Amino acid sequence: MIIILLGPPGSGKGTSSSVICKKHNLFPLSTGDVLRERIKQPDEFGKHIAKLMSNGELISDEIINQLVKEIVESDKMKSEYDGILFDGYPRTVQQAEFLEKLLADNNQKVNHILLFNIADDAIVKRIVSRRVDRKTGNVYNLISNPPPENTDLELYQRADDKEEVILHRLEVYKKQTEPLIDFYRKNGVVGEVDATLPVEKMIVTANKILAE
Repeated sequence: MIIILLGPPGSGKGTSSSVICKKHNLFPLSTGDVLRERIKQPDEFGKHIAKLMSNGELISDEIINQLVKEIVESDKMKSEYDGILFDGYPRTVQQAEFLEKLLADNNQKVNHILLFNIADDAIVKRIVSRRVDRKTGNVYNLISNPPPENTDLELYQRADDKEEVILHRLEVYKKQTEPLIDFYRKNGVVGEVDATLPVEKMIVTANKILAE
């Protein structure tokens, strides 16, 4: 089974991903995680990616696509998992077109798109309320998951949780990734999840869609 999660930053995709992958024995393919794992391999391709990342340079579609190809066609993927859950890939229509051809070449196809819907103002409110404890790394939310009272926490707000950063990320999402929704609707594989619901209810909705 091949699943793609779509939705703006802060819509709950990451939290839902781990639960869905465990239930359906799927490999969680997040490009950030894949890049971090790939640079641990001491070959020339890994060294090249490590150099780009250390210099803060943009990782090209060509490199990302090659990494995805390696995973899709790996023996480990075919023997240990029942499919892949893509979170954060594809980000553009061009990447989606590459993925469709790659899957077709391997006798596979996208089975489900889970689209996490939530309004921009709700995302901003949710993310700017996040706080992290420096000591434990635990993440809290001042609205939905407040930190316990009378404890010795050292809470701080991450730089990418500030409002101006979130608004920029939403702008990039609308420009680059939202066109994917129409791209996949033509195949009738898009199921919508109300991302304003609690995580448990979002996952129930997602699993109902996957069972159809």
